[in-house]
Amino acid sequence: MRSRVSFKQAAVMVIGTLVLSACATPSPNYYALTPHVAPLSNSPVQMIEVSPVGLPDRLDRSQMVLEDAHGQSDVLDLSRWTSSLSSELHDALSSGLQQKLGAVDRYNSGMTGGKVAYRIAVDFARFDIIEHTTDAAEGPHVAVSVSWIVKREDPALPAITSDKSVPVPDRQLSCRLAFNTPIDSAAWRVDGAVGASRIAVNHVVDVVAASVVAMASNMPAAGEASCS
Repeated sequence: MRSRVSFKQAAVMVIGTLVLSACATPSPNYYALTPHVAPLSNSPVQMIEVSPVGLPDRLDRSQMVLEDAHGQSDVLDLSRWTSSLSSELHDALSSGLQQKLGAVDRYNSGMTGGKVAYRIAVDFARFDIIEHTTDAAEGPHVAVSVSWIVKREDPALPAITSDKSVPVPDRQLSCRLAFNTPIDSAAWRVDGAVGASRIAVNHVVDVVAASVVAMASNMPAAGEASCS
């Protein structure tokens, strides 16, 4: 009888330890870079193709990475994007550009050719969440350095024409932009970082969309981005 009681007591202690361990392990919080942009009223673009984005390996993970001015990183295991950051950025750009332009992304939809399409390749040299800076006037911010290439695919136009009198629209546009988005220092560190990251993505959507519309309208690209 004594050994049976001891066995039950041991079993209860083991179960209790497992329950306490499970309760003591916090679950990660997940965040998405959902874009919120105002659609253009008269967009000439109907079809786009947003390729997977480029991103430095040090950032391309699901865990959120916060940095300071000296390059030290704090990887937050309990604060994560819903997918790797490169996938988050690609999905946000695709969704945002479709909203902004009223276009369909054939990369995600599986649509084939037949219409004029604009292929968009985006590369982020930086998408850094800077939590601490040495410049008090600058404050915490999201530092973005991004470049992109827009290529027009028009099945109605020949690839090369020898007739110099026939104007051929530009088929490729290369742009780049660098900017900082302030982080709300009054917000909780993760909420502030996520909010600023979403604002930064919205801004990238706006400037990329403007360059696509410029190409579609056969107009020079204007705005803060440097394009050629």
